[in-house]
Amino acid sequence: MDHKYIVVGVDGTGSASWMKNDGSNSHTFKFVNDVQYGSMGTDRLYLHGPSNKFTGSDAEPITQQAIDFIYHRLGVLFPGLATKNIKPFDLYDVNLCMQERERSQQTSYVFMNKQARLPQRVTPALLNSQPLTTNDVRIVLIGHSRGGLVVTNVARMLAPIVRVYFMGLYDSVDRQGCLDGMNVENVKYVAHARRHPEVGSRYTFSNTSLNYIGVDHAEEMKFYTSHGGIGGDFVSRPEELGFGGDSSCLPNTTVYNEFGHYTIPKNPKLVKRFGKPMDAICADGKYAADAFIRDQAKKYGIPII
Repeated sequence: MDHKYIVVGVDGTGSASWMKNDGSNSHTFKFVNDVQYGSMGTDRLYLHGPSNKFTGSDAEPITQQAIDFIYHRLGVLFPGLATKNIKPFDLYDVNLCMQERERSQQTSYVFMNKQARLPQRVTPALLNSQPLTTNDVRIVLIGHSRGGLVVTNVARMLAPIVRVYFMGLYDSVDRQGCLDGMNVENVKYVAHARRHPEVGSRYTFSNTSLNYIGVDHAEEMKFYTSHGGIGGDFVSRPEELGFGGDSSCLPNTTVYNEFGHYTIPKNPKLVKRFGKPMDAICADGKYAADAFIRDQAKKYGIPII
């Protein structure tokens, strides 16, 4: 059976500044670009991740852009599809943020006397009433870092129409005040590549997209590389480190004491175990993480080269 495909990828924070012109250091960009099927020139979209490194607040308009693109393409592919009365952001599971915004737009008296608007939940009844199936269209969502948070929410917003066929997550993290992405819902197959804690990368970044609800099959694996390495790039030279940069994949580290300073291998336990410096370990882990996501996609028939 020939399937229609819509592929959307959302990259990690700051990708507009760190991604190379050819996209070769972004697993998300390459995945979206490497899916080969029919009219994929119009039915795929790559989006840079949020530019606000601290709050990730621009993840919300990126979510809007992604869902608008998919709704538009579904309307083109299925002209009779009725979507006008569907409000995808009613499944935007951010009730506290909703209430804060509504409070700012109304007087306190009106707000206090108005029933709080609760987000719609993804229920069996909602899923059973979807007008399209994965036999009609296969939607593939790919996300790195906060981009994983975005596509997790996009999948939920598609629940009134169709189930997402495959979601590939490159170390999905939250770090955004309004989006809630712990539950992966309305997805058939999931593959999640996560950084291994022994690498010591981004201790303050907790993962999200970890509860796979109603998913036919979810595969999760940890890799010996940094958070950035999972997404396709990592810092391997000290001069590349900026403010708040991730030094976990540097080959060496400098130790200071009362006698001066000296250089030792970074993460000596892993260096001893693998018999190679951390930058080489991280490079291996980077490629293995991407291969894992791609192999999972191929297993489910996604035409990626």
